[in-house]
Amino acid sequence: MRGADQTGWHAADTITVTCSADSRAHEVPDTELAAAARRSDGHYQALCGHRVAAAPMVEPDGQPCLLCAAIVERTTPRRSARQRILG
Repeated sequence: MRGADQTGWHAADTITVTCSADSRAHEVPDTELAAAARRSDGHYQALCGHRVAAAPMVEPDGQPCLLCAAIVERTTPRRSARQRILG
């Protein structure tokens, strides 16, 4: 799960969900998972905009969705060298 860093900046918390239609591992915001539980249609909106039909969670993740990965990388703040060293 991806999310807040130690500076207090808060990106969207996401869960990696592999889609049974395209076999890609997409990043789905946790708020979308919660909203989808009320809809019960079994589909989730990924960061890239793809409607994910979740593959069985017992299977390994598919290849990462490059657009989801780019969005996560762009919205995740960089840690300073000192923060990386100190953990």
